[in-house]
Amino acid sequence: MNGAIKVVFGLLVIIAGLYIYLSGWFNGFFAHQFMNALKLVIGNIPGLIILIGLVMLLLGISDARN
Repeated sequence: MNGAIKVVFGLLVIIAGLYIYLSGWFNGFFAHQFMNALKLVIGNIPGLIILIGLVMLLLGISDARN
């Protein structure tokens, strides 16, 4: 993947994870149900989404420098 695409993808994934966290705190129906369903399968999904986004962001920045 191109470095710029990785940066954009990383930022979008981080925003999605943050939306799930923040919407859950403010009683957002979708985020609350999404977190309940996924926590049955895997533990802390929004945290994993944010970490994946950070890795993609850092890989994109590294590729963009080259």
